[in-house]
Amino acid sequence: MSEIKESYHDYVIKDGKFIGRFDEMYSKFDDPWTQSTQPNKYSRTAGIIHLKNFNIKTALECGCGLGYYADWIYRETDIVPKSIDISSIAIKKAKELFSDLDFEVADISKDLQKYNNYECVIFSEIVWYILEDLKKILEVLAMNFSGKYLIVNQVFYKGTQKYGNDYFTNIKEFIDFVPFKLLGQCEATTINDSTIETSTIFKI
Repeated sequence: MSEIKESYHDYVIKDGKFIGRFDEMYSKFDDPWTQSTQPNKYSRTAGIIHLKNFNIKTALECGCGLGYYADWIYRETDIVPKSIDISSIAIKKAKELFSDLDFEVADISKDLQKYNNYECVIFSEIVWYILEDLKKILEVLAMNFSGKYLIVNQVFYKGTQKYGNDYFTNIKEFIDFVPFKLLGQCEATTINDSTIETSTIFKI
């Protein structure tokens, strides 16, 4: 009988339930979500286009993981984002990979307001992991980042979503959920993908 190979997904969301053991995941897996190659680039590219279109000069990236998107943002825009992640292991690895960038351990459900000097907040594929705190986080943004920007890069699933269905299942439902003014949106996929890449920008 063949052994079932462990997946990094099991440390994040499993059987429709949020697990959130990110430090363990980053300790056991070198490149979860293939961050080093970022094979599906639609939402991340759109996020960078948002930064350029609205002439944004400073950004807080929430959920930076290993730092590859922060490096991409820097190379495309000259912005060195303040990049934060809840996983201390991810931040340690990001600092080793990109020592010239700015990484810090933080939990946005508790620490977000202290970063309100940044012009734009980017949720980097983290919405599914902050669902329980999302309304509170949006309230913190409204109170502390008024007049600034929120960019959300997020994946949705083609009929296979098991988690978060009571919140939203597609970009339209997500836009309706967010209490800020929508400035731009992008939705893309390929015929072979099981997911739909999206990126939205709001004025807070």
